[in-house]
Amino acid sequence: MSSEQVTVGPVELSYTLTEDDWLDGFVAHRRRVRRPWLVPVLIVAALVGLLLGRVFFGGSRAMSAGDVAALATVALVDIGLGLLLFRLLVGTRWIYRWQVRLIMRGNPWLSEPIRATVDDTGLGLTSASRSETAAWSHYLRYVETDRSFVLRASERLGAAVLVLPKRGLVTGDPAPLRALLETRCHRRA
Repeated sequence: MSSEQVTVGPVELSYTLTEDDWLDGFVAHRRRVRRPWLVPVLIVAALVGLLLGRVFFGGSRAMSAGDVAALATVALVDIGLGLLLFRLLVGTRWIYRWQVRLIMRGNPWLSEPIRATVDDTGLGLTSASRSETAAWSHYLRYVETDRSFVLRASERLGAAVLVLPKRGLVTGDPAPLRALLETRCHRRA
């Protein structure tokens, strides 16, 4: 927070959350710093697996029990690293979509039209079945995406996330909301 608080009038939003909004929020919340070391590690593991397979199966000699155990260990490590690569690079978006569907089915009130007011004191959310307020101390961080502002309670997994879609801004201009969030939350790069 800056030492000089800027007073911005209340920002009004009116929207109905969709699965795509929640997906955008999940992806923004879970976005991590890229791991440049991961791909070389997986390539080396695959090459070691191929090399060991060639050594063990390339000759005409019989394999001992130790050779079989070593080969099985290498195969398990390669399978584990392959699954990790799938999870990190391919499966993540699919898993997020599945989680969003479960959340939306289990909480039908999330699909109701929402009226949100964001001001210097915090946030107010009103729908047909709920009315909630939250002080700024509940949302310490935020991420801005092309589609929304994602407010987060912390950097931890499982932290509370609030998605404010930009399409819901009554004025259509995201600058006042951005200015308010800049003074009240820490922006995540």
